[in-house]
Amino acid sequence: MEKVPKVLFVSPIYKEKIWGGRKLESQLGRKIPEGFIGESWEVSVYGSDISLIENPEFQNLPLTTLIQKAPNEVLGKPFANSGLPLLVKVIDAKEKLSVQVHPDDAYALEFDPKSKGKKECWYVLSADPGAELVVGFDINTSREEYESLVKKNLGESVLRKWKVKAGDVFLLNPGTIHAIGGGVVLLEVQQSSDSTYRVYDYGRIGDDGKPRELHLEKALSVLNFEKSNGNEKLEKIPLGFQPFPRYLFTSNDKFRLESWEFDQAQNFTFSSLAEPACFGIFFTTSGSVYFPELQRKVGPGETFFVTASGFSETISAYADPGTKLTFMSAGSDMVKFQF
Repeated sequence: MEKVPKVLFVSPIYKEKIWGGRKLESQLGRKIPEGFIGESWEVSVYGSDISLIENPEFQNLPLTTLIQKAPNEVLGKPFANSGLPLLVKVIDAKEKLSVQVHPDDAYALEFDPKSKGKKECWYVLSADPGAELVVGFDINTSREEYESLVKKNLGESVLRKWKVKAGDVFLLNPGTIHAIGGGVVLLEVQQSSDSTYRVYDYGRIGDDGKPRELHLEKALSVLNFEKSNGNEKLEKIPLGFQPFPRYLFTSNDKFRLESWEFDQAQNFTFSSLAEPACFGIFFTTSGSVYFPELQRKVGPGETFFVTASGFSETISAYADPGTKLTFMSAGSDMVKFQF
């Protein structure tokens, strides 16, 4: 096998959704399929949705195949036996999504053994004026009270709604009720799982001509009914200058999310941030990055994957002024990150 690339590029997997739009085309400049495209799975090894590699030497090879052949080099030693633990998406919500909740690992293991729990984080890329996200409850409630409201079609009345703008970040722990409002495009990093329980869906009709399935019993079993304390909205914490400003949003047991920001044009290197070295997934939130060694420029709205080998060996790069990179990696209980 040829040497594992320092940087991997993979093809997005597009998903048509009844609530989707066309902003992945109009805002990110992508060529997308016809229809209402609601999701782009940027990096995935979940189920049958396996990212295909674009690098010439591994053209169209499933990412899982490369991981199986060289797990230490691609993911790093902490994940060599468990596989890629993350799923990264871009979501375009032309209309609001269903109100839903995700279970934790323990509940999923017992009731959804084919999947896992699902902790996730949202980074808002754009929002129409007045656009909202639902995150948490606006009052303290209970299983019985909320079930009664849902059955009266009043389930939205006790939800906490947040007006949002580009750059806002929210952490959704398992059990947190949530929904993406219409007019929002966001980056989502999550556990590699699709355990989702719909609380209700406004009576919308699915592709089969019937109301979309709800999972009320499971949802009520995992919901946190306490009033939101506001901690779901994350502030960025300065991490220092190396040699560019680096900010942390969250470093939890499932994933880490940072923002790297380049006010001016600058040469820099990707070097190991963790011990032992592990992979990193980057989304170019704005601006662009050029890799001289690869002779490739990564523009706004593009995703790239730096392998564990890439971080170990270092990679030279050049950032245009105004570039922002969103960095995502695995949970801090598996590796020790600098800062």
